[in-house]
Amino acid sequence: MIFDVNFPNKVILEIAFLNNDAFYNLTFQHTHYYVVGGDKEIESNLIGIKDNGEVYYLTLDDDIACYIACDIETFIKELLLFDDYMTNIHGQLPDNPSEHQLRNYANIFRNEILKLDNSAFRDTNTYWSEICEELEYGICL
Repeated sequence: MIFDVNFPNKVILEIAFLNNDAFYNLTFQHTHYYVVGGDKEIESNLIGIKDNGEVYYLTLDDDIACYIACDIETFIKELLLFDDYMTNIHGQLPDNPSEHQLRNYANIFRNEILKLDNSAFRDTNTYWSEICEELEYGICL
């Protein structure tokens, strides 16, 4: 599979992409995925693209496939948006933000992600749902 996108050459949200010649096929939960990256620390957590183009975060050890994005181009835009957002947050939030400030900041980010993929929060177990929950608790800061 060939992609007409530039994969980030840095780690964002612990996700690192493989070189094009290292992509591989994987069958997980009776579904075919094309693996393009994964968690830099946990080798069994992968980024896989289904045959329909949807992107999933695969947690092999826990047998979980978590929806990320409608396609790889959108996922890359979302990752870069997150990276940009986190770069800008440090000048906008106080050192010890309140729950209200964190929730508001997460909601602003949610709205930006929804502009890219209206399915990003289709249930509470999507990748971006979990990231936004972490933002609300100040974990990602």
